[in-house]
Amino acid sequence: MKAIALFVGLWLAALASAQEGGGGGGGGGMEQVNPIRKNAVIAHGTIMGFAFAFLFPMGAIIIRTSTLRGLIWIHAGIQAFAWLLALTGLALGVYIAIYPDSQFKASNGHPIIGIIVIGSLAFQPITGYIHHLIYKKDKKRTFWAPLHAGWGRIFVTVGIINAGLGLELSGNTVKGEIAYAVIAGVIWVIWLVVVIWSTIKDGKGKSETGEKAYGYRKSITYSDNGPESREMANV
Repeated sequence: MKAIALFVGLWLAALASAQEGGGGGGGGGMEQVNPIRKNAVIAHGTIMGFAFAFLFPMGAIIIRTSTLRGLIWIHAGIQAFAWLLALTGLALGVYIAIYPDSQFKASNGHPIIGIIVIGSLAFQPITGYIHHLIYKKDKKRTFWAPLHAGWGRIFVTVGIINAGLGLELSGNTVKGEIAYAVIAGVIWVIWLVVVIWSTIKDGKGKSETGEKAYGYRKSITYSDNGPESREMANV
């Protein structure tokens, strides 16, 4: 919980810095447009940054570091909530693009990348659930588990980068862009370290199967008699 509180604090500090003087850069900054659109741009950036630079990585980190039972559903809940936030952010992005008197220019590919990323992440619950169903039947690792993990890492990483492109597109301050890059980068590196550490610690490939998804740890003894305890070691 202390780690989560630290991540939230770091993210909020970065967000406050990123929004400070937002649109103050170059021509077409947010202060030159309608206040309604300015608020929409701020909301869009806040939602997308929080979803991609905090919630998605946190959901992936928790499933590899926590010992709670039923952790797979906590993971799924966090990721689903993050995706719904991102979908809301996408709707705001569309509104910003078509807003009357909009000076929006898709010069850096930000909107197109965003649509691709959010659309691609819609497959995550499908691949995860397919793996779960197949495991329940065959009690062994499936192709869908590493696909689920790898797909998520690729598109969440692209989403983190794209949020930075959004700051540039909105004419944010250099200070704000640097603050976002530093905090988002730190969280991404922590995520990467956790993935590498858990893979080495538990054996090659095991972290991809969701071995600890239900709170399983080799150092913790659970009954091997029930179906849940058996699934914890193989999901």
